[in-house]
Amino acid sequence: MPDRYDVLIIGNGIAGSSAALFLAEAGKSILLLTKGEDLEDTNTAKAQGGIVFRGEGDNPSFLIKDIMEASAFTSYTASARLISRLGPPLVQKLLIDRLQIPFDRRNGKWDLFREGNHSFRRILHVKDYTGKVIQEYLNKAVLHEPLIEVKKNSLALDLIVSSRDTPHPESRYLPLECLGAYVWEEEAQEVIPILASATILATGGLSEIYRYSSGGPWNTGDGFAIARRAGARLSNMEYVQFHPTLLYTPQYSSSFLISESVRGEGAELISANGEPFMYRYHPRGSLAPRDVVARAIFQEMKIHESNCVYLDFRQKMEPRKIKDTFPTIYEELLQRGIDITQEPAPVAPGAHFACGGVLTDTRGRTTIKRLYAAGEVACSGLHGANRLASTSLLEGLTFGYRAARDIVKHSEELPNFAVLPFREKWGEPPPENILRSLKEIIRINMWENVGLIRERRGLSQSLQILTAMKKEIAHLKEEYGISPALLELENMAETALLVTEEAFKNPLSRGTHFRLDAFDP
Repeated sequence: MPDRYDVLIIGNGIAGSSAALFLAEAGKSILLLTKGEDLEDTNTAKAQGGIVFRGEGDNPSFLIKDIMEASAFTSYTASARLISRLGPPLVQKLLIDRLQIPFDRRNGKWDLFREGNHSFRRILHVKDYTGKVIQEYLNKAVLHEPLIEVKKNSLALDLIVSSRDTPHPESRYLPLECLGAYVWEEEAQEVIPILASATILATGGLSEIYRYSSGGPWNTGDGFAIARRAGARLSNMEYVQFHPTLLYTPQYSSSFLISESVRGEGAELISANGEPFMYRYHPRGSLAPRDVVARAIFQEMKIHESNCVYLDFRQKMEPRKIKDTFPTIYEELLQRGIDITQEPAPVAPGAHFACGGVLTDTRGRTTIKRLYAAGEVACSGLHGANRLASTSLLEGLTFGYRAARDIVKHSEELPNFAVLPFREKWGEPPPENILRSLKEIIRINMWENVGLIRERRGLSQSLQILTAMKKEIAHLKEEYGISPALLELENMAETALLVTEEAFKNPLSRGTHFRLDAFDP
């Protein structure tokens, strides 16, 4: 018999872990899955800057205004309002009061950062490794909670849905329900169906589909792909945010990210000839919205025929402040031969955050009954066409809570039913050189054709490349059978195709989706 739980949560970043803690408080039994070997292998742990709280003289209406402006007025107002009013109290309740995360203080008050497009200093942080500390404290709490079972090295292969994965013919005529997931367990070396009264997707992002990215290697778009295969509605997939300032090296794929908070503290972007340039592109200069900054850097690189621009920390910061405020960035760059107290750092853009995803309402509910989504894999509408800095952790926390609360209020017990075996033939992975080559084709294609600047011809070419890629993967599955490595490749291809299709269909330049051939309404 398959294992059964009240709630299955796929992903253990701030969205998944906070949901698990809130559900455990209500007495629910939870299985929390991560495909990584380490509970720190999350996007949450890589978040340097911080989490939105509330600044002096600040209030929810100001945050709503900043969210809407950053998104080019495409955010869903209900989600912006919800996050602005509920998010900061949840930070206080879970992160400060319960977990007692040691956010930085100065003179007895919170030492708050200001980041791009924020009208107040309102970002709580722990130096420049905030996400790492938040993840560590979440992990401790989760592992000490007896109602939460944690399984590492467990890859969700597909959701179990009523119309496809049960033998009952009438289920085909009823609304879709998610009944759990098929999971590959590394330790058991087998596919295990796991049933749950509710399932939460919290799988993170898709940045690995791009050649240059800030994310970890786990960001292969798994949640987007399995939700699509299950029949869930996805939205805003064309809106992929590029972080402006990845440390540039000749091989800077999955490179070190330099937080936007350094510009909030006074670091200035300068061109290859040493001149500040951002005020030519936006009245807020280096504190402009991320999409504006990323495209401005891209344009400057083209103008000067250079591979990067530079981030000068010395504009408004003394060496001691640089070392005290940004110790991780300082030490990392020093190990790479760059002393940011003495010289600027070379930076270039890279894929960073998916603003779209599995469509949810303000309770985290998707278009499939019993299936919820939270965090980067979800599209709550909060980010619209462009995410406001440091709202990602706040969104994960808030919608993790909202999903948990809805499950406690409205979840129904699963009836007894039979589950069909996992439908794919299992086997050994194809040779590593084949997998590596196909992944690189996806990444280069997405960077060149569906990157910072897009146009119809390139998008059409991407559709052709990715359609052919799906056929090639189907042949590999037939020859070798399915395996975790091949499934991740398939998820990358499906997610890349989702992004390309939506970018091709959308003729309007908004936020992160910038088309040279944009339709002017």
